Amino acid sequence: MNQKQMFLRRLLSVRLFAVLPLGVLHVAVLHVAVLHVAVLHVAVLHVAVCRAQDWPVWRGPSLNGHAPAQAAETVPVIWSDQQNVLWRAAVPGKGHASPIVVGGSVFLLTHEEQNQTIVLLKYNAADGKPSGKLVLHRGVVAPRYLHKKNTCASGTPSSDGKAIYVVVQVGGAIHASAVTVQGQVIWQRVVAPYRAGDGWFGYGASPLLVGNALVVPVETDNGEGGLFAINKLNGRPLWRAMRPQSTGYSSPILAEIAGRPQILISGGYRVAGYQPQDGRLLWEVKATSRTTCGTMVWNDDMVFASGGFPESGTYGVRVNQQGARLVWENRVKCYEQSMVVAGDYLFGFADNGIAYCWRCSDGQEMWRQRLGGPVSASPLLVGDRIYASNERGVTFVFRASPLNFELLGKNSLGDSSFASPVYADGKLLLRYGSSTTGIRQEFLVAIKPKAP
Repeated sequence: MNQKQMFLRRLLSVRLFAVLPLGVLHVAVLHVAVLHVAVLHVAVLHVAVCRAQDWPVWRGPSLNGHAPAQAAETVPVIWSDQQNVLWRAAVPGKGHASPIVVGGSVFLLTHEEQNQTIVLLKYNAADGKPSGKLVLHRGVVAPRYLHKKNTCASGTPSSDGKAIYVVVQVGGAIHASAVTVQGQVIWQRVVAPYRAGDGWFGYGASPLLVGNALVVPVETDNGEGGLFAINKLNGRPLWRAMRPQSTGYSSPILAEIAGRPQILISGGYRVAGYQPQDGRLLWEVKATSRTTCGTMVWNDDMVFASGGFPESGTYGVRVNQQGARLVWENRVKCYEQSMVVAGDYLFGFADNGIAYCWRCSDGQEMWRQRLGGPVSASPLLVGDRIYASNERGVTFVFRASPLNFELLGKNSLGDSSFASPVYADGKLLLRYGSSTTGIRQEFLVAIKPKAP
């Protein structure tokens, strides 16, 4: 087997397992031995997944906050309570987890504070009608140190098309659950202890599916944390990667950098890449602040991270087979939210409500524009447009262009928005809260697709 064939086999066994249904994976593996045929099947199968228009994991099927190409044809740039809303569904409880969409159903995690339960909700993606409700944990009370901007249901679930995987904090531990798409619990396991320490705000990371592994970050300021991989079939431990002993809230992500798949994560004054098969550290660079929350993004051989506590900064790191080095940095704070790459440019919506465009290669600022914050949600790229929400329920739509800032839409729903917008089934989905009646109520809304 030559080098290209070996790489393709490794890529199919790692990257595609994270985003493709089992039937598609079977076809891919059958063709792995023939390089050109396999490449053709990879391309075709990726399109097939996009046509299914699911959004099964945090940051979407491509893991980088990009909607599939056809989304630009259907998602409008203008909406309101009275305009372009296809359906609206009430959401019990409170949570900042974004929705995922699998096989025509929307799954949403929430914490019903009065009932002290963590609940996985299910809605019909076509009309928003509730179709299921599964209590995963009882007796769940917010810890005393829970930050006012956090909830007990902030991590977005992940799905492989057959099961939904949920990771939450319950008491002094991080728990993982696997549930069938029909709503039956497959297994539940404690991943690791989670004991309060300096600068703790409560858990909020999203799990990452890589092959048969569910990768769960537990970033603590003691020796009990790390990056944990458990078997998605039964929850049993697979490997543990040691991490800096520092509180952190970032979600891991899988990317192909420098010719190999690797898990990226930031925090503890560094950014790092890990081998998906066994958690071996591939490289790390001193960068970012002690605590980060956002998910890393990448472009070719460059990776990007931003942090906010105690220092602020955004960083560009170049990675190769030998290691990595810091290429550029600035003092912009994209703390809780992730950034997004479009072409050769990096876009961020900073905590203070200023949108930025930087050149990926050297960090050159192309433009900045004040929109209004504060910001916690991560932006979504739809075609050549970026959809970015702030905490006040306003979603800005602007052109993903380095030439200049061009505002296309400014849309308000409710008065609170922490979950990130997602695209699925031809529609834009938004989770928001409204306190107009004096009692806060959360909603899940589908923005009506544009007429063909």
